[in-house]
Amino acid sequence: METAMVTVTGERLQKASGYVRAEARRAPVEVTYHGRPELVVMSVEDYALLRTNRRLAFLREEMPDARIERIAGNRMAPEHADLDALMDE
Repeated sequence: METAMVTVTGERLQKASGYVRAEARRAPVEVTYHGRPELVVMSVEDYALLRTNRRLAFLREEMPDARIERIAGNRMAPEHADLDALMDE
């Protein structure tokens, strides 16, 4: 299940870098300056995944096995748990 992106101000980034680092390990963190998004802080693993999977569309035959396994392991949000059965077919 994907979590919502945390947003912090540039000031908070400077004062609480440990908090931002911890949050970025879970999900990308948006950093705003003067109320406008300017940066995104993310884990090395998320960045590597982003760089590796820049293509938006793949034929199944072209898709890397690791990506197929990640997709197969995805589950719906708890309120839609009944739809998980569709992914298991």
